[in-house]
Parts: sequence; structure tokens; C-alpha cells
Amino acid sequence: MKAMTLGKRQKNITLASVFTVAGVLYCLISLVNHFLFKTYALDLGLYTHAMYDYAHFRIDDCSMFKAVPQSILSDHFDLYLIILSPLIYVFGSYTLLLVQIVAVLLGGWGIYKLIDLYTDDNWIPIVASTTFFFSFGIIQALAFDYHSNVLTAMMLLWLLYFLKRRRFGLSTLFVVLFVIGKENMSLWLLFIAIGLMWDYRKDKQAIWHLVAYAVFSMAYFLIINMIVMPKLGGNGGGFVRYAHLGDNYVDIATRLVKHPFETIQMLFTNTNGIANYDGIKEEFYICALASGMLLTLLKPNYLIMIVPLLAQKMLAVDPNFWGVSFQYSVEFVPVLVVSSFLVLVKLKNGKWRKALGFVLLLSTVLTTFYTIGVPKSAILVDQLCVYQGRHYEQEEFDVRYARELLKMIPDDASVSATSNFVPHLALRESIQNFAHATKIDADYVLITEHYVNLERNGQVVFTNRSEYETLASDGRLHLLRRKLQ
Repeated sequence: MKAMTLGKRQKNITLASVFTVAGVLYCLISLVNHFLFKTYALDLGLYTHAMYDYAHFRIDDCSMFKAVPQSILSDHFDLYLIILSPLIYVFGSYTLLLVQIVAVLLGGWGIYKLIDLYTDDNWIPIVASTTFFFSFGIIQALAFDYHSNVLTAMMLLWLLYFLKRRRFGLSTLFVVLFVIGKENMSLWLLFIAIGLMWDYRKDKQAIWHLVAYAVFSMAYFLIINMIVMPKLGGNGGGFVRYAHLGDNYVDIATRLVKHPFETIQMLFTNTNGIANYDGIKEEFYICALASGMLLTLLKPNYLIMIVPLLAQKMLAVDPNFWGVSFQYSVEFVPVLVVSSFLVLVKLKNGKWRKALGFVLLLSTVLTTFYTIGVPKSAILVDQLCVYQGRHYEQEEFDVRYARELLKMIPDDASVSATSNFVPHLALRESIQNFAHATKIDADYVLITEHYVNLERNGQVVFTNRSEYETLASDGRLHLLRRKLQ
């Protein structure tokens, strides 16, 4: 029988309190941002419109941000959107944000259940979940729209849980759910399976399943990235970020292996050359160390799991990937938190175990506050600072007036709109991101004053302005309608 360090009622109240605080915080970040038009065409608008197309048995053509139409599956091979698409009839434009919040909460529950299998101390699983909930990788990701890699990272926790319980049917189900999230997730799963082989080295049945998962994940990665996606019209949005390293994934891998010192150097240095990005990579490593990576060093097989994460993050051509911001750190969180607490549960002294657990929690929370307040990385401060009034304001225009304009647009009308209106208008057959359009061709146009005379390559984007009449305007927002012929 477990030695209870908390009474059952106390444990349940504490656990419920943690989940409630996390859920409320996530809603204050994500749902408030959407309500105040602080979400964007890329990526929430694009993915919401893709779900609308899937719900109507069509595949989105990426026209929201590409001049030449191509299947959205050729940009990112994300099958979650197909599965989730019916939910738009219930939750509308908030669907993916709600799904993301629920997924993270379930991920925290997965950590609790997993760590609870390793310890008799009832405090440690709760502290592990709390550390997970308030890690900077989670908070930063929720502040910027929706991304399928957030859901995939949550799947990992349940994969680990069911594998530990030797419920291989369910662990296999989560392997499948894991790889269908995005085309690069299967490569991550390969390293996860390899890393776990050390923990299960004495369990032949588990080892055989891990070998099967590794083979499956590698085959899935190669088939999707080198056959399916090119056939659909492209190498994928993910590959473009690494095209400077080679013409295909095989060439890239070959170069990285043949030049190990150059590879290691790229993981730590500013390869962009612009001084503003100096220290961005170092900042991430320091924040990661303070959020669990320091203890992960004591469980090196889990370091294997973050090898592809570091590579996809630090070798990207876009320096926004390198830092602590946006959704580019979320995959690290479950690996670092789980490995850290697996190290802590081995401590025989209960007082030291609890003390170090709370120290890690405190360090993680303070690190998260740092990443919101004063990081070197570019962040969306207004979308993050729930403790400040500006988080609950939209400085660019009147939110109430914007909602009145949205109501004036028929549901079946085609619309061209500025980025922060697109997610709210995406549940229709034709929606255009005004800033990416080569030609404005819609029944209605909803733009802010800044975009009226927007130029691209020295030419005004809205060249056919004379074809539209102003339906409503307050000087900052303009709703235009194509003139009747």
C-alpha cells in the first residue's frame, strides 16, 4: 500500500486546484487573444479554413498565403485537422484554440499519471504536472494561435504512460496519433523509441514494440516527406527552413554527419549574421536548463529524444525558431519535465525529493516570467502578459465596432481581410489574407487603415480599389463591398 503523504481529499483538492488555475490561465491567454483579434491568418486562420474545407469534403489549396494553389497537405502533412473538422459546427472559430487548451490539460494529466507509477510520494506527481503547466514552452505556444505540434507533444505523455503499464495496444494507438500530427513528428518518434530502449532493456516485449515503433516512424517519415508530399505539389513548409543545408533530407543528414564540428557550431552560434540575433540560442539553452534540462543531463537516454528537436530548432534559417518564443519550444517540455522527475523519484530521502521538486517548479515559473518580460527573443508581449491591462485591450481599433462589421458580412460571401480578422471569417468557402494577396478579388474587403495604401515591391496592393464602395468605416476600420454591376 502506498505511503500517503497527502490525504485522498487533500490530494484531489490540490490536483483540481492546479488544473483549474492552469485552465483559467490558458483561457485568459488564448481565448482572450482571439476575442480581441490578436490571432492571425497564419496560422489560426489557415487551419480553421482548412477544417472548414475538410468538413465540406475539400482539401484547402493554401491560396491564403501562396500565389500558386497547392494542397495544404503538401505544406504540412497534418491529419489532425481532418479529424477535428466536425467540431467547427459546435465551437466555430474558437475550435482549435479550445482543442489546444484541452490537449495541454490532458497532457498534464498524463504526466501526473505517469510519474505516479514511479513513486509512493503523492506530492511529486502533482508538482510534476504543475511544472509542466507553467513551463515557458507551453505558455509561449498558447500565446500564438494554434499549432498541431502542441497536440503531438501531449500525445507523447500518454504513449509513455501506456508503454510503462505495458498496455501495448494503447501505446501503439498513440504512436499512430503521434506521427499523423505533422510530417516531422515521425522523425522525433524515432529518437524517442531509441531513447526509451535503455529504460526497457530488460523487457523483451517492450523492446520489440519499441523497435517496431522506430522502424514504423522512419518508414512513415521517408514515405510522407520524400514521396507523398512532393507528389502533392511541394517539399513541405518544414523543409524550406532547412533548404540552405541541402536539396533533400538525405543530403541534409549526410552533411550534418560528415561535418560534426560545423553542426555543433551551428547549434550554438548566430548563423544569420545579424547582431540583433546574438545570444538568442544561448538564452534558450539557459531557460531550458532552468526548466528541467539540468536534471535531464542525469538521465542521458532522454537527451537522445531532444536531438532532433534541437536540430530542427537551431538549424532553421529563420532566427525566430532559435529562441524561447512562439511554439518552437513546446516539444521540449514533456521530455524535460518527465526526465527531471524520473531523476527526482529515485531520491530515497523524501524531504530532499520534495525540496528539489519545488525548487524545479519555482525555477520553471521564474524562467517563464523571464521569457514574458525581458527576453532577447522577439515575443508577443500583449498576447502573454495576462497580469497587465494591455493584454485585455486592442489598441489598433475598436473591438465592438469590428464585431458590428463582421455581422454585416454574409456567411456565403467571399472576403479579403487583414490578418487578425481572417480567423474570425475563415468558416466560409473563400477567404483571402489581404496582405498576401496578389490581386484583391472578393465580395467584401475588411481592412485597417494601415492596409488601405499597402505597397508590395513598390506597387499598391489594392489596385482595383475603384471597384469597391465603402459600406462602413470609422476611420480606422473599413468595410468595403464590390459595387453592383
